[in-house]
Amino acid sequence: MLQTLPPPPMPLGGEQYGAWWDEAAAQAACDFFERYIRHTEAEWAGHAFRLQPWQRDRIVRPIFGWKRADGTRLIRQVWIEVPRKNGKTELAAGLAVLMLLGDAEFGGQIYSMAVDKDQAKIVFSKAGTMISLNPELQRHLEVLKTSIFCPQLSAAFKPLAGGGSGSKHGFSPSGAIGDEVHEWTSGEVADVVHKGTAARRQPLEIYITTAGVAGQGYAWEQHELAVAILAGEVVDPTFLPVIWAAPENADWKLEATWRAANPNYGISVKADYMRKEAEKAARSPRAENDFKRFHLNMWTEQTTRWLPMDSWNACTADRHNPDLWRELFGRMRGKRCYGGLDLSISRDLTALSWLFPPQPGVERATFLWRFWLPSATVAGQPLRRRARYEAFHEDGSLVLTSGNVVDYAFVEKAIKQDAEAFDVQWLGFDRYNATQLSIDLRDKHDINVEKFGQGFASMNAPSREFERMVLGEMMEHGNHPIAKWMAQNVAIEGPDAAGNIKPTKKGVGDAAPKIDGIVAAIMAVGGSMSAPAEEQFEYTGM
Repeated sequence: MLQTLPPPPMPLGGEQYGAWWDEAAAQAACDFFERYIRHTEAEWAGHAFRLQPWQRDRIVRPIFGWKRADGTRLIRQVWIEVPRKNGKTELAAGLAVLMLLGDAEFGGQIYSMAVDKDQAKIVFSKAGTMISLNPELQRHLEVLKTSIFCPQLSAAFKPLAGGGSGSKHGFSPSGAIGDEVHEWTSGEVADVVHKGTAARRQPLEIYITTAGVAGQGYAWEQHELAVAILAGEVVDPTFLPVIWAAPENADWKLEATWRAANPNYGISVKADYMRKEAEKAARSPRAENDFKRFHLNMWTEQTTRWLPMDSWNACTADRHNPDLWRELFGRMRGKRCYGGLDLSISRDLTALSWLFPPQPGVERATFLWRFWLPSATVAGQPLRRRARYEAFHEDGSLVLTSGNVVDYAFVEKAIKQDAEAFDVQWLGFDRYNATQLSIDLRDKHDINVEKFGQGFASMNAPSREFERMVLGEMMEHGNHPIAKWMAQNVAIEGPDAAGNIKPTKKGVGDAAPKIDGIVAAIMAVGGSMSAPAEEQFEYTGM
């Protein structure tokens, strides 16, 4: 008996194909799952596959119910984005079996697509397990090592890895499943399959994936197309986009966000599991990035926001004292320190950071900062950035120098005064910004100034140490407002081939986020780590 469900909306532009709704075909596809397909995992193993409403109404019914004027399927390509644990691979395997038998195409060729053999076998193997769980399917299908064969139709389902198979004689897919497309570096295998479908009457390509890295790979290209079709910017009724994801600005820590992004929430996506994963993510921005991608289906940048602000905010003896950073300049008088100078070439921010390691009178590593910016630079900033700089200037955390380029003489004078107040052991600066300033600091003021590279090799060890200090709440930042802003901006790039990381500002915050103060602090850490053995120290928690 047919269910009284309304047909899904006709894909935009369907009228050009004479599109019409075939309720019997849509219902038959749904019935196929419940009658023939069995779940293969967890508490549902061996039980009938009853489609969830989102699977039924947004995927299966539209695919098999919308027809062209000639009675063939309207939809030929399907793009499904859904977070992990929502049963997407199980659904993909069931769809593959449905295409193999339900289409009843003699000589049909169905493929499980992937870039490597092991990945290609995942959906294929799951389909084989489904067949083994149903005696009726076993009467029609033979599960072999490298194919699932239907003798009555002379049709087969096979794993397909890479693009080279496109050159094989007789390669003519009638259907294909691509799983975890975000892992594909290119669309080579998809292109091979798509070109091979040219001779088929109603080929169907289905791609199922979680989100990947924004701007990279074949999945991003298809995601962009899917979003454009959903927005009505591109009209292609043969392409069905289905995306489940958290909104870009949603609070990822809220259960309401988890529920909205996961259509199987409370079924295969367990609340306890999500809660534990979210707790892990809250402790590490790198884990946060993975949580957003894999469990909320949010496309993320290659770089990862680095420092968790909860940990940063805890790195002070008095988080309610906004003037603590000023007071620390007096408390650190006469104390041993190491410095990092991130010197602007011309019109940008210049940042200086002093690190005072634990020593008599200094219980835990303490950072002090100074920032300079040409006043003319502020006037040319966008409104939001200008207002921020003006607020920093008003509270004294940012010094505006006259003119439209950085005043090196002003910076030199401030460093000289600090060197007279503190026991400066070392001051590092970017070797690509070697100017007369560094020479004067060394020759005129007898400061131990050294070049410090900004690449992976130089920045890796101090970056990891700085991260350890923040995560372990082993430092005192004095609630410096600019340092906090930059801590929110900074991302981590890497690891490179050697496993090294370094700070970066790519893909975080404003169009041109600033991280100079954090870079200067990391340079100071680097100087402290290269000190003679007798001056080395161990950071301790609060």
